[in-house]
Amino acid sequence: MQASAAPQSIIKALIQGRPPARRLFVPLIFRLAAYLEQLPLPSFLVNPTKIANSLVALHRRLQTDGITCYFDPLLLVEALGCRLRWQADTATYERPTRSVGNALLHLPPEEITQHGRVPVALEVVRRVQGTVGTGPVLLIGLPAPLRSAQQLFGPEITAALAAAEDEALESFEALVAITLALARACCLAGARLLYFDEVAVPANFLGAWEAALEALWKTVRFHGALPLLSVPQLLPLTSLADEAPLLSLRPDFLEQAPPPASVFALALPPSGAMPAAASRWCQALGCVLVTTDGEMPYEAGIQGLEQQVNRMRALLAS
Repeated sequence: MQASAAPQSIIKALIQGRPPARRLFVPLIFRLAAYLEQLPLPSFLVNPTKIANSLVALHRRLQTDGITCYFDPLLLVEALGCRLRWQADTATYERPTRSVGNALLHLPPEEITQHGRVPVALEVVRRVQGTVGTGPVLLIGLPAPLRSAQQLFGPEITAALAAAEDEALESFEALVAITLALARACCLAGARLLYFDEVAVPANFLGAWEAALEALWKTVRFHGALPLLSVPQLLPLTSLADEAPLLSLRPDFLEQAPPPASVFALALPPSGAMPAAASRWCQALGCVLVTTDGEMPYEAGIQGLEQQVNRMRALLAS
């Protein structure tokens, strides 16, 4: 493998279905930058200058293949009108009623990109790109549609979707359209790796879920970015590899099971020891990207961050 291969050329190869020159190393580091800047998280998340400067500084120190420009599972629900309540580094929100939630979804999808902190996230991508150029891959983390549906309507929406209830399906389709518009805006700003965080998809809804999200994956790829899907299960996707997302898998999914033969991203713990199977999964031919199973902890500090990054790098070198 060519250790010097540019990260963006590797993303391009993966989009085109070609073998990458090497594995990418993109741990998810975002809110930890606020801790290092000694800023309250709510203040940090609305300040594109502070975010961009601190993320670039962390990247230059750690020399990773990518920069996580924004990562917030509540980004979409806030943009839809849900007010966040902050307590230290944790945000909560009041879930709307079904009728109010449906009304929120009637906004034009493209208009959502102008609400909440979405403009901040897009500005961070543009500023980071202006600083680092075509070097590292720029990543944005977004909630996937089923997760957003549960955030807005509660976990019971999943059963309603599996039962093909009309109102639930209409809400889900609206969320897919909104997510697609948000993803397109991220790509146009310069993001080349879009991390979609999804909840478990019921088996009796999987076919409809996959069909509904097909346009999302295709749109992301069309705009020169790679969709990366984190979901707490092994999904038997039927889409062609060049039309599906790259799955982010944990090595403890099936304990002693072998890694997939197809390409996948390896999601390592953001803190603590590495799973016993991590080295075997990391060295598998199908492993093309090493990331983390969620963000590095907010309170880890620079020493904890560097220790965890070094643990992951040791697997890459083994």
